[in-house]
Amino acid sequence: MNAPLIQPVYNKIQHGTWSTLYRRQRENLEDKGARLYLDALDRMEVLTEAAIPRVDGMSAALQDATGWELVIVPGLIPVNDFFELLAQRQFCTSTWVRRPDQLDYLEEPDMFHDTFGHVPPLMDPEFALFMQRFGEIGVALQGNDKAVLALQRLYWFFVEFGFVEEGGMPRAFGAGIMSSFGETNHAWAQRSDLRKFTLEGVMSTPFTTTEIQSTYFLVQDIPEVIREMEAWHQGLQ
Repeated sequence: MNAPLIQPVYNKIQHGTWSTLYRRQRENLEDKGARLYLDALDRMEVLTEAAIPRVDGMSAALQDATGWELVIVPGLIPVNDFFELLAQRQFCTSTWVRRPDQLDYLEEPDMFHDTFGHVPPLMDPEFALFMQRFGEIGVALQGNDKAVLALQRLYWFFVEFGFVEEGGMPRAFGAGIMSSFGETNHAWAQRSDLRKFTLEGVMSTPFTTTEIQSTYFLVQDIPEVIREMEAWHQGLQ
């Protein structure tokens, strides 16, 4: 059995990179990001600009709020392993931090993406429930490649690159938008051309991971996504 992965000790350059990323994005998101996300970020006292946060501290905050916890992984993991973690209310994070020359573009997600982008919404009970059910459904559909691809598209266009409606206005929400300065500004410029979220529309839209996004969907609210996902799953049985 492999020993659990532990978080490394970081140097001043890495802490400085984190602080730059955090400060720049928090300011950039103030008038673009969903309050659901921003308020949760501000409630996480261990996830701040000051220094790279400790994973165990963020995990404890999630446990207190919604019963979730964080698990350290070396990088991208197989989709079935990811489903199984989510079903157990566990979200995975890497612990490596990009170099200063990678502030604006990064091909593989680092700790800033995994934590600044993904962790705050897990403080919200409705989103936490969605993620758990997403994982449980993914586990149940293992072996059904077509259904798993449909779930991956839902994750991409909602969890990674979704917009949500707040006060009748679209607000950026997905982790891929929230954790990337360039993606935030690009997505925000497209906010008048968002597609209305439907599960069929999302699940029939291909995506690419190698270039900036050209398609974004607007979700009315999280319960809508849960209802549609549950109905879709029931229809497969």
